[in-house]
Amino acid sequence: MRPETLEIARRTNSVLRQYMNIQNDLFKPSLRKLIRLPGIYTPVDYQGNRLALTAISVELEDIKRSIRDFRPDNESEDGKFLILQRAYVSGMARAVSCVKLITEKLYQRSMGNKEYSKKDYGEDIEVFKKVELEFLEIGLKLNKIIHEKQQSR
Repeated sequence: MRPETLEIARRTNSVLRQYMNIQNDLFKPSLRKLIRLPGIYTPVDYQGNRLALTAISVELEDIKRSIRDFRPDNESEDGKFLILQRAYVSGMARAVSCVKLITEKLYQRSMGNKEYSKKDYGEDIEVFKKVELEFLEIGLKLNKIIHEKQQSR
C-alpha cells in the first residue's frame, strides 16, 4: 500500500481510539461513577465529551476529504481499500453523531431537564447500536485486508 493510504488508515485508527475512550467514559460502568462519596465519585463530563465528539466529527470529515482527493479507483488495491475506508469513516461519523446526540440529552438531564426518560435513552441506544454495528462490520473487512497484506510481506 502507498504511504498516503497507510497514513489515512493511521489517522482513522487514531480517531477510533479517541472515540472508544469517549464511549468508555460515557457508557462503561465504574465504581467512580456509581459510588456517590466525596473523593471517590467522578461525574461524567458530558460537555467535555460533547466537544471531543465535535472535534472527532471534524477530523472524520477531513479524512473523507483526503480520501476523496486521492480519487480512488476500484481497480487498484489502494483504491479498493480507500473506498472501503471511506465507507468505514462515514459509518463512524454516523455513530459519532448518535453518541453526540445521546451525550447532549444526558447533559441536559444532568442539568435538571428530566424530559429524557430511560425509555428514550433505551431507544437512542438501540439506534446507536445498529449504526455502530454497520461500521464495525466494515472495520472487520478492513482489518482482514490489512492482515492479509501483512502476511504477504
